[in-house]
Amino acid sequence: MIEWIILVGIAVAMYVIIYKYEQKMNKMQELIDENRKNIDSNRDNIQNNQDKIVKNHSRLDDHYNHIEKLWVSSPKKKKKKKENKEDKETI
Repeated sequence: MIEWIILVGIAVAMYVIIYKYEQKMNKMQELIDENRKNIDSNRDNIQNNQDKIVKNHSRLDDHYNHIEKLWVSSPKKKKKKKENKEDKETI
């Protein structure tokens, strides 16, 4: 009789342990699914941001080219060339 009580107690304890484990795994699966949805939405945001970065790079290249053209055609540089020519002529 005591053996049956011990066996039933062990069976109930195992059932409780397995039930709690299943509950934790269900909760864990819900969190995993939620994180997958967040990851998918973040991938879309990443793609949008990459498109913006590419667009900005092309704009920056245009601006750098413009700045370089302005630097090359700056009056100060021309004045220095003229001064150098005048110095050479006086020598």
